[in-house]
Amino acid sequence: MEPNLLQMYPLRSLTACKAFPTKIESGTVSMLMAEPDNLVSLTKLEFAADLDVLPVKCTSAEIDKLLQEHSHEAKNADSPFATLAEAMKRERLDEVSAGSTDDLKKSSQAEPVVKMVDMIIDEAIKAGASDIHIEPNEDKVLVRNRIDGLLRNKAELPHWMSSALTSRIKILADLDIAEKRVPQDGRIKRTVDGISIDLRISTLPTHFGEKTVIRVLRHTADLFSLENLGYTDDEIKIVNDLIHKPQGIIFVTGPTGSGKSSSLFAFLNRIKGKEINITTIENPIEIKLSGINQVQVNEKAGLTFASTLRSILRQDPDVILIGEIRDKETAEIAIRAAQTGHLVFSTLHTNDAISAITRLRDLGIEPFLTASSLLSVIAQRLVRRICPHCKERFEPSEMLMFKYRHLFGDVEIPDSYIGKGCNRCNNTGFEGRVGVFELLVLNQDLRQMIMDRKNDIEIKEMAMRSGMRPIHINGLAKVREGITSMEELLRVVSV
Repeated sequence: MEPNLLQMYPLRSLTACKAFPTKIESGTVSMLMAEPDNLVSLTKLEFAADLDVLPVKCTSAEIDKLLQEHSHEAKNADSPFATLAEAMKRERLDEVSAGSTDDLKKSSQAEPVVKMVDMIIDEAIKAGASDIHIEPNEDKVLVRNRIDGLLRNKAELPHWMSSALTSRIKILADLDIAEKRVPQDGRIKRTVDGISIDLRISTLPTHFGEKTVIRVLRHTADLFSLENLGYTDDEIKIVNDLIHKPQGIIFVTGPTGSGKSSSLFAFLNRIKGKEINITTIENPIEIKLSGINQVQVNEKAGLTFASTLRSILRQDPDVILIGEIRDKETAEIAIRAAQTGHLVFSTLHTNDAISAITRLRDLGIEPFLTASSLLSVIAQRLVRRICPHCKERFEPSEMLMFKYRHLFGDVEIPDSYIGKGCNRCNNTGFEGRVGVFELLVLNQDLRQMIMDRKNDIEIKEMAMRSGMRPIHINGLAKVREGITSMEELLRVVSV
């Protein structure tokens, strides 16, 4: 048995499922099971450690013997939470979960509740989580952390704790604990190991109670470096040339959580200085950067993207960052600003770089305006980095090769690596994330095709002839360099 493997599973889950883990390889745990065909047990075990399970038939008596022999090594994954839950129950806080506002306020200030919320947040921060999900279900509250883009189960708590935890978080974020019928948003500031961390709080009424999501925002300089984001030297050279243009618009595209904001602020971090005036419009402000003026949208007060952008244009800006363009009015003002001596950065939700051109057309922007103002579109995704401490060569299976060629065509399959799993990466084989990119830089031929209203396929063919590398080719290069794995690239990128 591999050391520390038992610590990844609650002892009661292993006992209930009649299971015992033996080894981990490529993100899959070999699990001795008395009932290897029991799908309920398999699902519970996979969910417990966020790892695939390979069941191996074993007798119930043998598993009981193993669990008894190794029980001193088994560490219940949520035992600290269970201890605090018992403390809360001793103070009879379970009886005020549906009480009055005064009762909830009082219970949320009780020592076990304060410790529970602090522990949930602190452990997530130490684990490098980007989000914390506190989700009430029918008979329990589920605490999950998003680490390297994937949600991982942290603890299961009694359902009656939901109100006390949510009320405590609301008080910290200066939200209304009496209001449970509408979503609310707030912020908490925290300092961990000398690093300032912002926690963005969002509550949402659900059928079984209010769900709370906490976005963890770290303000460290290395987050805003093109090198650390995964741009190659050649890509940095191209980007550096683009962001020093005097005017035009640059879009970064991709789904939510693909690192668009990090890229944009890395651009700003490179060009900010005493000589230029940089102003951003965001909803909300997630990343705080010194040396720039940041404005938060407040639609209830009439401070929309469009109205704020008009006001900013009267503030003599050199560079404008617009958090997202989602309507025709904002798009038109941004395009006009890019034509009148301003450098504009913004984001769009499209699958690839070429689709941004179609998206602008759908918003009602005339092709001649797009062609004359657009400098570049950068599509991006985030893939997990292979853990450098347990990285090893990997021989891909025939099925994996087939999937690659089916999705990406007749491409050269690169040498591949995987993370075997170790204590440094919590036996996942991955540590951190890195970007894969698709850089579309407009030239005269592409501008003419946009004005001629050519379709995406024709524009893409011309862009590739002009040097654009599709995002999966960029990803394959990172697989070849041993930065990410073939399976991870398949998970994130499709064409």
